[in-house]
Amino acid sequence: IEVLVDRRLRLRPDARLFMRAGKGPRPSSVLVLLDLSASANDPGANAASLLDIEKQAALLLAASNARGIDRLAIHGFSSNTRAEVYYYRLLEFGKPLQAPSRAMIGAVRGRYSTRIGAALRHAASHLRAEPSGQRAILLVTDGAPADIDVHDPHYLIEDARMAVAEAREAGVRTACIAVDGAADAYVRRIFGWRNYCIADDARSLPARLARMSARLAAAN
Repeated sequence: IEVLVDRRLRLRPDARLFMRAGKGPRPSSVLVLLDLSASANDPGANAASLLDIEKQAALLLAASNARGIDRLAIHGFSSNTRAEVYYYRLLEFGKPLQAPSRAMIGAVRGRYSTRIGAALRHAASHLRAEPSGQRAILLVTDGAPADIDVHDPHYLIEDARMAVAEAREAGVRTACIAVDGAADAYVRRIFGWRNYCIADDARSLPARLARMSARLAAAN
């Protein structure tokens, strides 16, 4: 902005005036985190497994230039005790969905268990490098956190709840789509009242994933 001064009148801007930048749209980065545990291989309606539907939904989201999402990543995880947490970076932030990423997503298989807390912490670490703005993790899972070296079912639920709290303190919002009709109690404990939805039918997952990711990208 230029201030034009008539030199003959010796005008100057009023010192009491000031300007500040307006509040524009915040960039958004959404990381979709897929549960790749062995239970995702179980056949469901029309013989399609949850894993098949998860991968289809993730590919559709990545190919759609989803509304409001500036940068999208698709990662996955499984675990085999605390010593072996497997984390798969299937599509990275800022990368187009091309043949290698499609092939990697298509080839991934479900195995082992579901240590959600560890996966959320690792996902949040990837979001630290993203531009400041709306940063979010959207977990897709079919069951409560579990692993073969943990016998108290509440332990991993509390661990996941703490991972959500740690992410929130770092400016990362977390939410969950649970394909599990009995999920209400544990997902509410982990993510809070407004940060989850339950898909009783896995076939609704593509539409739910698109809606929930758009809501996370637009959240203040």
